[in-house]
Amino acid sequence: MVILSIDLFVFGCLQVKLQNVTRLCNTRAIPTVNGKFPGPKIVTREGDRVVVKVVNNIKDNITIHWSAPCS
Repeated sequence: MVILSIDLFVFGCLQVKLQNVTRLCNTRAIPTVNGKFPGPKIVTREGDRVVVKVVNNIKDNITIHWSAPCS
């Protein structure tokens, strides 16, 4: 994922799609973000404004959970 930082703005684009993943000899399609599960890390600093475009390429609606570590 390419993150572009201009002044205090951080821009990114997340592509959500189903991708076959094999774990413990079982393959199934799971939602991935930019081909990764869990999705990519977005690094910001306190005070940054974040603009993220999320494109859902899955036929069903999904919910994305955002979290940030406590410092």
